[in-house]
Amino acid sequence: FANENCLILPGFFATAEAARCHALCDRILDQWLAEQASRNPGRRQTNMAYLTEPRYFRDRPSDLVELLELIADPRILETLAAAGIAAPVFHNTQYFHNPPGSDWNGPWHRDTQFLASDPAVERQRLAGFQSLHFRIAFCDDARLQYVPESEQRWDTPEEEAIRQSATANAAADSVMPGARTLALRTGDAALFHAWGIHRGQYGSAPPRRTFDAIYTWGGVTDWGIAAPTCFAVPAAREALLNALTPEAQAFFRRFVAANLDRWAEAD
Repeated sequence: FANENCLILPGFFATAEAARCHALCDRILDQWLAEQASRNPGRRQTNMAYLTEPRYFRDRPSDLVELLELIADPRILETLAAAGIAAPVFHNTQYFHNPPGSDWNGPWHRDTQFLASDPAVERQRLAGFQSLHFRIAFCDDARLQYVPESEQRWDTPEEEAIRQSATANAAADSVMPGARTLALRTGDAALFHAWGIHRGQYGSAPPRRTFDAIYTWGGVTDWGIAAPTCFAVPAAREALLNALTPEAQAFFRRFVAANLDRWAEAD
């Protein structure tokens, strides 16, 4: 991971465990899709974020505890520590699913670009606050392409021409030099640096259900504030933290401590 900052971990989750997590995330996804159908009719949806929002668990509070235990799973944290990330902080979740309609390729991007419209600002931010995705496949998934080591440097001229051009980026045959496909089987996991150049590929088949937990390290910033989601209300926060295992509780207390002042400022 230290050399390429993308890594596949075969068989990280047993089939039965992956199936249980799959069912839990699908219950959240079904509610979110129903909301999107009324709020954003006709919009092409490829993934949802913020799976830890409390509204998804009003009738199943134990599911929220189970999801948080997954995010703070000791196997994940030990893997991150082995990759040189000793004290990761939770940031967000994503759940990738099949959109309706024809296949299409997402844009080549670094996650930093969504927080900085100016490439000069984005380039500056690459050197500080860091972030990675820990991905778990609930179905076979070979839809992510990643350019190894691109998180360690700025774009080459060819990469920048593709990434900054809406026309080139939208082309179905757009090829990013050196890109590697991270092909996962059910139960496999993968790590990849969020600042590296990557893109997803989307389509109505084959089935896709892929869960990402996103972690950060290297301090906190005023431009990458994590949403409090289920930890927003102090009384509910304490009750939820106390329902977790000691290891998960310690992990999420670090998340709260890292962001509490910024949540207060946002209010």
